[in-house]
Amino acid sequence: MEQTILKAKSWQVFLVLIASYFISWFIKDTDAGELLKLLGFSVFCIWLALIGNTLSRLSQTQEKKKTGWFIFNIAVTMAAPLVSLMVSDPDFVVTPTSFSAKGIWVLPTFYLAVAYVQTHWFVASAMVAKERGQKPEFSQVLGTAILISLWPIGVWFVQPRLNRINNVINVDTIAASLP
Repeated sequence: MEQTILKAKSWQVFLVLIASYFISWFIKDTDAGELLKLLGFSVFCIWLALIGNTLSRLSQTQEKKKTGWFIFNIAVTMAAPLVSLMVSDPDFVVTPTSFSAKGIWVLPTFYLAVAYVQTHWFVASAMVAKERGQKPEFSQVLGTAILISLWPIGVWFVQPRLNRINNVINVDTIAASLP
């Protein structure tokens, strides 16, 4: 059960990730449309959290130590649009598709940008480390991180790799149980 995200097919993940964005295109009420985009963004962040946490638990490298920061950064990334709505300051605007800041809000927004990049990088790094069996280099992780960032296209490349990781885990488990 803990590796369900590794078993999901690309089309299943794509439909789950795109559903609320797709519906928001047909909603005329801007508040409802923005709420649906926020829901889609939250689902995307949860997808990243599930992948990162699952791969981190399966990893033999240093990634386990960074999981706390990863989860914290996921929470910050998901909370930022809500905080922006509650604060209602025109100098601090964060939506699922953009962000802008002025004055005192520049520093928190800068951290938000770093947290957003780190969540993608963590997942990409954990995935490449699990595929290669060793700590990956920058150049090995960059392409995967870009694919994750461009998820409507990247999910078709990332999810099959997660399926292969799951297959390798299952084969290793069966081999270990044989006498």
